[in-house]
Amino acid sequence: MNRKKGLTDDDQGRRGMGDPPESGHRIPEAAGKWKCECTRRVAIQNAQEEAEVANGTEGNLVPPIYRGRKENPVQDLLPKIIPVEPEVHRTCFQALIASKISRQPYEKKDEHIFRVFINTLLIYLWEILKTGGCVMMSLKDRLKMVYDGLRSLRIILKGNPDVFDEKMRDLTGLLLCDAGLVIFSLSLDEIKDGSVKEMDLESFQNFLKRIKLIKAIVAEKYPETSPSSKFPRTNELGFIDFLLKYIGDLTNPDAHSVALSNYRIHAIHEELVYLRSFLGRIVELRNKDQELQALWDRVVEVAYNIEFLIDSLLDGDILDSSSISFDSVEKEIKIIKAVALNISDRKTLDLNVKEVTKRPNNMPSQGSMPIINDMIVGLEDEATSIINRLTRGSSQLQIVPIVGMPGLGKTTLAKKVYNNSFVTSYFYTRAWCTVSQVYHRKNLLLEILTCIHSKPPTNFSEMCEEDLAAEVRRGLLRTRYLIVLDDIWDTEAWNELEASFPDNRNGSRVIVTSRKSDVAAPIDKLGEGPHFLRPLTPDESWDLLNMKLFPGNDLPPPELCELQTKIVEMCQGLPLTIVILAGILANEDQHGWKELVDGLSSRIVSSIEQCSAAIELSYKNLPDNLKPCFLYFRAFPEDHDHTTKKLIWLWEAEGFTQKTEFKSVEDVANDFLMDLIHRSLVIVSKQSSIGGVKACRVHDLLHEFCVTKGKEENFLQLVRGYDEIYTFRVPRNLRRLCINSNPEHFCKSRLFAPTIHSLIHSYGGKRLRRCGLELSSIFGIFKLVRVLELSNINLGTAFPRELELLVQLRYLAILGAMRSIPSSIDNLSNLETFIFNMVVQTILLPDTIWNLKKLRRLQITDFELSTDNLDTAADLYDLNTFSGLSLSSWATIRKVFRKIPNIHKLKCTLVAGNEHNWVSADKILVLDFLSGLESLNLMFHHDTWLPNPCQFEFQFPLATRKLTLSGFRFPWSKISAIENLPNLEVLKLRCDAFKGEIWNMEKEGFPKVRFLEISALDIVKWTAYEGVDCFPSLQNLVLISCGSLKEIPSCLGSSTLEIIEVSHCPFSASFIEPLQEEQMDLGNADLKIDISSHEDEMDY
Repeated sequence: MNRKKGLTDDDQGRRGMGDPPESGHRIPEAAGKWKCECTRRVAIQNAQEEAEVANGTEGNLVPPIYRGRKENPVQDLLPKIIPVEPEVHRTCFQALIASKISRQPYEKKDEHIFRVFINTLLIYLWEILKTGGCVMMSLKDRLKMVYDGLRSLRIILKGNPDVFDEKMRDLTGLLLCDAGLVIFSLSLDEIKDGSVKEMDLESFQNFLKRIKLIKAIVAEKYPETSPSSKFPRTNELGFIDFLLKYIGDLTNPDAHSVALSNYRIHAIHEELVYLRSFLGRIVELRNKDQELQALWDRVVEVAYNIEFLIDSLLDGDILDSSSISFDSVEKEIKIIKAVALNISDRKTLDLNVKEVTKRPNNMPSQGSMPIINDMIVGLEDEATSIINRLTRGSSQLQIVPIVGMPGLGKTTLAKKVYNNSFVTSYFYTRAWCTVSQVYHRKNLLLEILTCIHSKPPTNFSEMCEEDLAAEVRRGLLRTRYLIVLDDIWDTEAWNELEASFPDNRNGSRVIVTSRKSDVAAPIDKLGEGPHFLRPLTPDESWDLLNMKLFPGNDLPPPELCELQTKIVEMCQGLPLTIVILAGILANEDQHGWKELVDGLSSRIVSSIEQCSAAIELSYKNLPDNLKPCFLYFRAFPEDHDHTTKKLIWLWEAEGFTQKTEFKSVEDVANDFLMDLIHRSLVIVSKQSSIGGVKACRVHDLLHEFCVTKGKEENFLQLVRGYDEIYTFRVPRNLRRLCINSNPEHFCKSRLFAPTIHSLIHSYGGKRLRRCGLELSSIFGIFKLVRVLELSNINLGTAFPRELELLVQLRYLAILGAMRSIPSSIDNLSNLETFIFNMVVQTILLPDTIWNLKKLRRLQITDFELSTDNLDTAADLYDLNTFSGLSLSSWATIRKVFRKIPNIHKLKCTLVAGNEHNWVSADKILVLDFLSGLESLNLMFHHDTWLPNPCQFEFQFPLATRKLTLSGFRFPWSKISAIENLPNLEVLKLRCDAFKGEIWNMEKEGFPKVRFLEISALDIVKWTAYEGVDCFPSLQNLVLISCGSLKEIPSCLGSSTLEIIEVSHCPFSASFIEPLQEEQMDLGNADLKIDISSHEDEMDY
């Protein structure tokens, strides 16, 4: 691979790819064949490689045995060629041997040739590895070592260029010759045919020696380049508990696990049970005893090895004798047990000591509700100052920057101002947009449009950025608006949005929050300068701490009063520190508060360091089973809003939560989340209609802590952007990999991490809906994966067959344009959660879906079920969420619902395709046998030419807590089927759920309904007989797009009504004033009324 010295670049360029190599490696008889192979294979090789990297770094790859001018188009295509023909292999092989023999020194400029040849080898090696089962395990293991070594060398070349002296360059040149000889000694065709012979073992051994030497040289100067091979250190006992349950399930007679029948799994399980019990007794002692800590580490390592062995066997990978085996693991575990018994005898450990596990003092119950609004103490003068700048002064568009350090309360202050009643009435249009350090312009524009338009058109997400920017500008023209851009890190974000904010000369304003004053200053061109947010005063700090610790109490306990001065001084007016400290104290015995505060206050640090110290202490004091749940927030981008149900499903799939005797796994996970919220580590960002947690997030500083701690404890690896993907050196025992990048870059990354159990891709909340991307090779590599979150990447029109081989999958979330799913989906026998966001309208599920006995959640945008073998199909007893189902046959409805007897949440569309099925039916839809059904969403869709087909009756389950109906066109007389449901708390009557201009409530009903939504109905008068107590528990009334509504009962909710939200109801004034007066008479002076209609407020 040496380039002959003394030739100019032009000489080298003229020689090109089609000419034979110079001097010691001239091979004229093969050069013509090489050129022909180049031309022939270009057309069929992966065309997407041409746009692999935005900066084109991989578009100029060329093997170092040839050198041409950069603009040579043939040279650019060379790395895309996979040498398959024997003649081409011989050409490569002979050229590499000649290059290795010549041993001429390499120059500094040859390092570029090293890089491009490494990429060429990696491309070919990837093609070999992704063939999967066609490669013998012993050969595959060696190729993995070569692949890992080449990636490591590429990272070293990119990140540590100054370490490459002449000696290192020569060593690298020889290593790459060895790698090429190893790789080109194999034929891809022979590998696919299963007839491959052994590789070049001498070159392989030389490669290992040289890469080890290079790593040692680099590690001596840059120790951090050596990746950690340790296993995760977060909640190690929790992992062993999960493993014991996993083994127990596999050895259960009902499991029929043939793959494990020849191995002594039972014996290993018994030994591990003892060691788990022993570790439980030394949880605290190990921190003070090196021998106990060493034993602890050995048990954890052998536990992870056991899991890896089991997963590999179930996946079909039979490990060779050089790798770990069940025999070696069983031997190791017996040795460890002997050591544990010896330690127990020598150190006379108290066998009666109970396991030390930190538990919260007041574990929140599932029903406890968090407070969504940030507690705002003081800062009244700050808010008044901002409001004055918003509503007074110049009529020109002005920017109002709020600047302060992290955790000082910039976002809280901005929210306080944004929701101020005077501000909401002064500005006709308001929009809130969170920018963050990593952002995407399109997502920001969509976020603003969502606020501007109460019902944004669905095609917005398909528009390009420039069209979206123009749409934002149109929506803001000729109206007085307020925009909040929260958490801006640089002026580039502002520059990309500025053109969308027109100066209407009517007093419009933009609030910008930033931790950097040098970012805010250039933005505020016409204003009064940035508003620098002050810290809380000592009194404000004290009030905030009391409110967090003892809400509703005027006087704190004496134990806290004694620490007042020390706490106030320690927190330095930083609200986040106060809130986190309150979360720590709330979960500690009051007698231990002084010691805890003394430990923190002894550190003389800055406020930001003090906040970090408080976060560290809060994490340390977490129960071990909560730590992985908290660190999991690292898997997603900063400022990401997590849907609670999805987060809980992920925790379950990861094994963080286990069911107990009295609680389901979902209830346990919900308790964990509530505990994190009450500890002030997680923020509730959106509440459900009856006060539960619908979405949550973590503060920026807490997210940064999760990133740092997650990496430190080998819990999770987060890779952001192409540069990090390209240079990411995969740790040996990587368990969770989270990619935050452009989907194309991820798909082309060729990350080889066969040990990962979780793969999560995110792209700032953006979904790639255009043409599908090729991910089959990745699925072939990540065979042990249990969690696969790819709902932001369009997988195309065909369901990837490689997905069906991922037999360990518990959680699968994907996006695609498939019309059907293959029947072999039942290979995924461990699947618990299946989420499918569709690009097309409807997808057909095969009847084999009923074979997924462990399935707990099926959530698809819109799907139909094959009914071929419905009568003989198995029931899904574990299924609790069934969302997106379309049913078009009356007979099928009953059969399907009978097969999901334990369903909790059901979303279904009934499609009346012909008159006979629906008009001639017996007209009673019986659902009351679904005794556990709590949330029901039913939509009726029918052809408009039919007479009103929906005359059937419902028998709803008594357990129903949430009911949503649309499209049925029921007469109001049928409301009686709903009004007496004893547990109903949320009722949503949407588009055409009922027909008729008058709804007259003749008797009391809806005893527990707290949330009522009436949307897009033709109702004109909603009345109630005098003395009838309408909705006695109602707290929230939402009226949307009821264009004819002129009257509603004034006695709604008695004195329980808290808020009325009215949108696009042009006659709202006729019923709001009487209702408000009646509520005042009932003593409900705190009733909030929010009336909005974008069309009415726009002054065209």
